[in-house]
Amino acid sequence: MQNTVKLRRLLPLSASSQPAVPNIISVPKRKRPQVSAACNGCRKKKIKCDGVRPCCYACKASNAPCDYPVPEGLSQREAQKQKLSHVSIAHEKSQRVLELLRANRDGTSQDILKQLQHSKDLDEAIESIADASLLLPHIYNQRSDSGDPEDFTNQPEALNRETATRHLTSSSDGLVKALPAANFDPEPIMPVSRWTTVSQDNKLLTYLIDLFWTWDDTLSHLIDRELFIGDLSAARPDSSTDQNRGFCSPFLVNAILAVACLHATRKQPESYSGDMVALSHRFASHAFDMLDMEKCVISLTLLQGAAVLWLFVCNRGSQAFHTECASLRDLLQHTWLALGLDTGSSAHFGDSGKKDAQDARILQAASHITWGFYCFFAKMALLFSPDMLVSKPLVMKTFENLGVHQGSSSPDSVSSAGRDGIASQISYQLQVFSAKCSLCEITDQFISGFLKDGQMSLLDSSHCTALYNKLLCWKLALPGHLLTSNGISPSVLLMQATYDFVALKLLFSYTNHAGTDLFDNRNAASLQILHANSIMTNLWIYRGIYTIRHEYWAAEYCSFVAHALLPRLETDTSTPEIQDTIGRACCVLGEMESAGVSGRAQELLAGVEERARVLKVRVPSYRRRPTAHEGAVAPMILVSGARVFDGAKGGMLGLEDETYTVGFGETIQHVQGPGGGRGGERGEGAANNDAIVHRPSR
Repeated sequence: MQNTVKLRRLLPLSASSQPAVPNIISVPKRKRPQVSAACNGCRKKKIKCDGVRPCCYACKASNAPCDYPVPEGLSQREAQKQKLSHVSIAHEKSQRVLELLRANRDGTSQDILKQLQHSKDLDEAIESIADASLLLPHIYNQRSDSGDPEDFTNQPEALNRETATRHLTSSSDGLVKALPAANFDPEPIMPVSRWTTVSQDNKLLTYLIDLFWTWDDTLSHLIDRELFIGDLSAARPDSSTDQNRGFCSPFLVNAILAVACLHATRKQPESYSGDMVALSHRFASHAFDMLDMEKCVISLTLLQGAAVLWLFVCNRGSQAFHTECASLRDLLQHTWLALGLDTGSSAHFGDSGKKDAQDARILQAASHITWGFYCFFAKMALLFSPDMLVSKPLVMKTFENLGVHQGSSSPDSVSSAGRDGIASQISYQLQVFSAKCSLCEITDQFISGFLKDGQMSLLDSSHCTALYNKLLCWKLALPGHLLTSNGISPSVLLMQATYDFVALKLLFSYTNHAGTDLFDNRNAASLQILHANSIMTNLWIYRGIYTIRHEYWAAEYCSFVAHALLPRLETDTSTPEIQDTIGRACCVLGEMESAGVSGRAQELLAGVEERARVLKVRVPSYRRRPTAHEGAVAPMILVSGARVFDGAKGGMLGLEDETYTVGFGETIQHVQGPGGGRGGERGEGAANNDAIVHRPSR
């Protein structure tokens, strides 16, 4: 025990000292690669799937079958969206075939049934029938299958001028590229003066005709441009062949020129120094003078001209607004039924018996015009009528054939020079029009839901929910280049505004009669604000790029938005957003009124202000410039003792602590120093009755 070594006693760790931490380098955890979709086996077992095809590692290790619910390269959401699109298209085509079988009385039903019975693939047979390949001349199908660009760009020279006469063109990213001069001289000049006595300037008249198809988003689908210009240039209106030509008449030409003059107010043509609005009224007056004579014979041009004049009268606004519009509306309905366009039995589009390309072209024009009128009547009923004036046409959408073979890219993604640019532009416009037709079919179902056994009834919640979901599916199925996030073409902006308007009116009709804000377990009030804000966002973009002067549908949309949201100004928690939406709606109406082109905008704006007075709420401030006849002058506001930032030098203006008097009306008018030496037109002492002086406290 004597050899025992005494060791030092270990003391406990003091509270102040920290234990030594080993220097361990942590290796970052390797992230598992993302898999777009897991197989059914891994989803059932709730384990990770590596996404390897045809068999993942987990299924291979367990010797289990490996099945994927979605195609390779697609996520679950993308696959659902693709499936929804395919199902929607298949449903629409099947519905077309059934409607054709039900309504056809000329023996074609037997041919359709035989083709269905003897087909190896039922889906292909339905698609073939729905695309009207059975009903169109055989030569047209051969041209469609060939895909020759000449087949699709064989348009009139006036159509090839379209890209040149457009005031605004866009790049592939949707940004505005150019604004050509308004005195562009298209070649060749058409003999339009033969058809009117108002003006003999063929250069100006040709320019106006081009403007009609360039800017008008609704009426341009009612008239086939190629057939119209072909008849316009063929002979004089008083020739012996006038009765044989059904696509142009003096009445229709003057009606088109009346609306085109309003489009010309965007930029005054340098070749014409007169008042375009006054010229527009002269053309309209001349068209009305010929209307009584035109009524004697039921014709396609009577229907087209009456529709153009109806929109002109609605946009003009007057004491006789309701009387004239009602008279033209009755004429439209009577002429539509007399022509039989909805069943495709109109004599204007009959086959010549030659089975040539001209017959195919006329059939395509018949389809386009018929569905154009269907969209026109749907928008008309959405604003004024409790029911649709016409039924859904049984004519196939053969105009879609051109769009399918042209591709699906935006027209701005292809150079506009040459045939490819023209073909892409045609394809893009046909895709937009096809989407509008689908939207108007949903609108028809919404409007028709108010009628039951010929009596007015209220929409039930289940019907409203189904229609609203259809609207959502319509937007979800749109191709990317038809969304405002990917392009800012005028037709797309107005189409999206129409979609939101239909949704807003559906929600407003439901909450107005149901007495509740609960809509399919969703807050209907929030949805209304969302769609109203979306309407004004699209119209605000349109206003900023293309200007809004007399867009009649846009004015009606703005009025409805303001009337729908005014009662919520004092009760809703999201007041700033509502105030902004109402303010923008009133601003658009105010600018249209100030332009002096739309009298209807003035009436709608006065209606909004009157409704606000009745509700005892204040209309949010909006920029409204006084018109010349009002003779009003904006007051001069003077702010004294203000520091002014000098943007040119990047610092404060003048010496340290030096203050100025700033005068402004709608914009800053002048900045005046203490000595009055900086470009001041009037100093503080010059303030009079129209000047408001404000001195901020130091």
